Amino acid sequence: MIEIMNTVMTNNTQCMYAVVRFMPFAETREFANVGVVVIAPKLGLYDFKLAPKSFKRVTHFFDDLDGVVYKHAIEGFEGELKRIRHYLVHNHVQGKNLVDYFKEVTRTRESVLHFGEVGTMLTANINVAVDKLYDRLVGRNFTENKEYTEQFMVRDLKKQLTSKLPSGIRYTQKKLKAGIYDISVPLATRIDDSYRIIRPMAFEQNNVLKAMEHGETWVGRLKKLIDADVIQAEKALFAFEKPVHRKLEFMNVYEDVVGEIKNLGALTKDYADTDSIISFASADLSPESVENSFHL
Repeated sequence: MIEIMNTVMTNNTQCMYAVVRFMPFAETREFANVGVVVIAPKLGLYDFKLAPKSFKRVTHFFDDLDGVVYKHAIEGFEGELKRIRHYLVHNHVQGKNLVDYFKEVTRTRESVLHFGEVGTMLTANINVAVDKLYDRLVGRNFTENKEYTEQFMVRDLKKQLTSKLPSGIRYTQKKLKAGIYDISVPLATRIDDSYRIIRPMAFEQNNVLKAMEHGETWVGRLKKLIDADVIQAEKALFAFEKPVHRKLEFMNVYEDVVGEIKNLGALTKDYADTDSIISFASADLSPESVENSFHL
C-alpha cells in the first residue's frame, strides 16, 4: 500500500473508490480484480493498493495467458498511479476538483487494465479503507466460499447502517415466522406489526448450479414472507454483488435472480450503492416506530 500525507481522519469521512480490473481477452469480457484506488475528496487524500506482480490467482484463472503480460501491465499501471499521486499532492487537488479528476481517471477505457464502477463508503482512516476494500474485492476474488463473502457483506453493511441511521433504529438478525417456516434474515427492523429487511447476496459459488440454487432459495423465502404478510414486498431490499469473474453463465444466473426478486415487488440495489441502501433503511422510520431490541 502507498502511504501518503496524513491519512488518519478523526471522523467518518465519505470516500470514493474504484476497483482495478485485469481483462486480457476483450472478446470474452472475463476479468480479475487486481487492485483498488480510494480518494477522500473533502481532505484531498488519495491511496491505492495493487496485487503483487506475481499473482498466481490471475495466472491460474487465465491459464492460457503468458504471465509476463500481467506482470508488465501491473508494473506500468503502478507507475501511472504514482504519477497521479504526485500530481494531486503537488497541486493540492481536493473537493469537487478531486472528484472530477477521479471520475475522469476511472472512466471506462478499452485496455488490459481498467477501472470498474465507482462506489462510496464511510471511513475514519483511508489506509484502513484501502485494506478493507482490497481484502473484500481482491483478496477473495476467486473464493468458493459464498458464506464467508456474505457474512463480510452483512457485517460491513451493518456497521454503516449503525453509523448513519438515527439513534434507536437498528437492523439486526431476526428469525421471521412465515407459516410453518422460520426464516432467518440477516438485517431486519420491526415496524409496528411488520418488518423492513435487507439481504446482501453474492454469487461466489464454485459452479453455476450452486449459484442458481442459492438464488432460488432466497426467491422462495422472500415469496413465503410476502405471502404470509410478514413483510410488504416494497419493504424488502436485496443488495447484490455481481459475480466477480463475470462469466456468462454466472451473469445469467445473477440476472435471473435479480429479475425474480423484482417480479415479487421487492427492491434490488448494487451492494456498493451505500447511499441508496441507507435511504431505503431509514425511509419513514423513527426511533419511536421501530423495535429497539438489538441481538446479533
